[in-house]
Amino acid sequence: MGKLKFNLNSGLGIVTTIAVLLLILFAISEREVITKTTGLDALTDEDYVSYYKKACELNDADACNELGLLYDHGDKKVSIDKEKALTYYGLACELDNATACNNLAYLYNTGEGGIEKHNGYAFRYYKKSCDLGDMIGCYNLGSMYYHGEGTKPSKYRAKKLFEKVCEQGVGAGCNDLAYMYAHGIHVRKDIYKAISLYNDGCDYGEASACNNLANMYANGSFGVAKDALKAEQYFSKACDLDDIISCNKLVSIRKIESKVDFDNAKKACSHNGATGCYKLGEFYATTDEKEKRDEDKALHYFTKACDLGQSQACKRIGDFHKNGNKF
Repeated sequence: MGKLKFNLNSGLGIVTTIAVLLLILFAISEREVITKTTGLDALTDEDYVSYYKKACELNDADACNELGLLYDHGDKKVSIDKEKALTYYGLACELDNATACNNLAYLYNTGEGGIEKHNGYAFRYYKKSCDLGDMIGCYNLGSMYYHGEGTKPSKYRAKKLFEKVCEQGVGAGCNDLAYMYAHGIHVRKDIYKAISLYNDGCDYGEASACNNLANMYANGSFGVAKDALKAEQYFSKACDLDDIISCNKLVSIRKIESKVDFDNAKKACSHNGATGCYKLGEFYATTDEKEKRDEDKALHYFTKACDLGQSQACKRIGDFHKNGNKF
């Protein structure tokens, strides 16, 4: 960067030049005062939290909500602090950030991290979130009406909200509406309508909707004909969406014959799914691919499955020791 130059013999004259210099010095002094007052002199490019706080102080609703998320969930540089999360969500909600209102309501609804549970406040902020157009807030408001949390129960209002959010692609709303039709809750029982809504919810990525369909086809419930192929299909979809119960159901149906089967079993086992652990043990103990056989890994997974209450795994460990420490 070039230096600022002054020519004392120019038409400005000495007096004018001195005046300009004084103005520059004053401007530099003022900048230092402003910087110290705002605390920006202590910032570095990595101090994103400080910048968010400054933006929030200047009534930037998104920055306030971002701070709420940081303190709510934490990251490498920020420790979880639910009280601070509550404060920043509150500031953002006051500035009409719909997502922040939903987040604020959730903290009051669950009472996480030492926050005093207050369903009245939760209802109020879910309603504000919904009024501001947040569909997740509308779904949660519907759930509050359904269960009568923070307000008088109203299946009618719950149904209306579930319909609204389902039409906007919120799978949880489709799932809950399907449940109402499947059981005839405040609507005429209609299993075909329920199946259609469960399908919508599943397509929108709601694992519980996929799981509900899978169980209907697996058990032949609600008058639906049993269909093992469809049950497996929907358990697989739910497992892909990290529904661990569905992963366990899936691995109980199928042997580990592919990488997908193996990954599903690992996913289930990692979340303490006993069936998944047992199937992994069987894979390492009996796979036809001899290079993949591993008695140590088999024993590890059988032991975990046994500890989780899977009787066949306990029997396999007994067999291992009875046969001279081999499968």
